[in-house]
Amino acid sequence: MKFNKTKPKNIDRKFLLVLGLLLIFGLFVLFSASFIVGAKKFNDPSYYLKEQFLKGILIGVVGFIVLSRTPLEFLKKYSFLFLIFSVGLLVLVFLPQLGFSHSGSTRWLNLGPITFQPGELLKLSFIIYLSAWLYSRQGDIKGISGGLLPFLIIIGIVGVLLLMQPNMGTFSVIAISAAAIYFVAGGKLSHLFITALVGIVVLSAFVFFKPYAAQRFKVFLNPQEDTSGASYQINQALTSIGIGGTLGIGINNNIVSPYLPETIGDSIFAVLGEKLGLFGVSFSIALYLFFAIFGYKIAMKSPDYFSKLLATGITTWIVAQSFINIAAISGLVPLTGVPLPFMSYGSSGLVVSLMGAGIIANISRFTNND
Repeated sequence: MKFNKTKPKNIDRKFLLVLGLLLIFGLFVLFSASFIVGAKKFNDPSYYLKEQFLKGILIGVVGFIVLSRTPLEFLKKYSFLFLIFSVGLLVLVFLPQLGFSHSGSTRWLNLGPITFQPGELLKLSFIIYLSAWLYSRQGDIKGISGGLLPFLIIIGIVGVLLLMQPNMGTFSVIAISAAAIYFVAGGKLSHLFITALVGIVVLSAFVFFKPYAAQRFKVFLNPQEDTSGASYQINQALTSIGIGGTLGIGINNNIVSPYLPETIGDSIFAVLGEKLGLFGVSFSIALYLFFAIFGYKIAMKSPDYFSKLLATGITTWIVAQSFINIAAISGLVPLTGVPLPFMSYGSSGLVVSLMGAGIIANISRFTNND
């Protein structure tokens, strides 16, 4: 099947509006969460804001523009090479000369002046590859040997590399995205049930063999135990959210957030709750919900099978990661360490998320946006 036979139109304006609001609101929240840290560490309250804008948004917008114009046939044709490249970078983090560790995890690749997380790029390349792979096997998806088994093998290979880092959060996001693509592609619900069972077994084994994962699970079950140790982050986060009330204490005020671990990273949603209250929390959740609505709407109206799978996978990735982060920092699921898309500090995740959004925007050019 040839792609993009219809004449391209403008990018879906509603999708662009939501994305723009996420970026602007994300910078606003990041500044409110980082100005104290920036002033203490670098004598510059705007340090993290400027870094996020220069290394994240500017580069990410370039990636967005490029991928919003890249022929989808090109992505499909070279999807395997994209995946191999990402997996290769992921393997490099295990080399002592190149890998960079933080908080017990080796997730970063240090190439001179550039430090980034290959796992972030893997999210996008894996979704592109899986969409292309399922596109090529439309007649075999419902089978065991031609559909379910190779599907599990593909996820398993990526999962082993991620769990070795360890990076359970990224693996969870990829697995959820993969399940959504597989379902939309026509996979059987019974196969997804089997996949979920395999995932539960893998998760259980991971918790059993990794003491820190077991500790996080215990904290989730009993957050009031060891409140000054293992449970410190979740208790501080919940306190921070609770203090915010309805309207928050204001972006220039601080009560709990300065003592919250990973203030500008995984815990930024708690800072949002403290400073902007229920209003800010509701606004941010609404933005992610609208991202989901418009992303899935574009997927449903996609002009071809590959585009449909691709838009579904990317939308699921962004939305699933958002709500995993929000749920974790709200005590609804164990802490996972995944950042909040478009808001948490970190250029790797922001750039790749914008690249993914660029592909959705690309697909929207060939749909009926009325």
